[in-house]
Amino acid sequence: MRPTIKFEKEQYAQVAKLAEMGCTDEEMAAVMQVSLSTWKRMKSRDDLLVQTVAEGKANLSVKLRRMQIEMAMSGDRALLIHLGKHLLGQSDKVVVEDKPESPLAQFLPRAETIKNLPQSTDEE
Repeated sequence: MRPTIKFEKEQYAQVAKLAEMGCTDEEMAAVMQVSLSTWKRMKSRDDLLVQTVAEGKANLSVKLRRMQIEMAMSGDRALLIHLGKHLLGQSDKVVVEDKPESPLAQFLPRAETIKNLPQSTDEE
């Protein structure tokens, strides 16, 4: 049986930095000098490792969002549009709603048929 690999405090800090840079599991495993299968096995057994990776990725998202907001607020039109769509649910697509059909529409074909019938010649 192989020995279980356990990271030290410094290694967790390095993992956090890698996750904060947006590294994939494959990249983190390579930098930490373990195989991808070992990395996945470590993540399945080590809650602190999973939490460290999650926090690092969350930090990356927060930093990116902050920079995007700053650029948008400085007038970057493309980012204003992007953030409006993604954060505010705005869209540049025009949605055309179908108007409900008139309840009388079902009688139109019959009315046309009746209109085309020959006139009655009965005189009273």
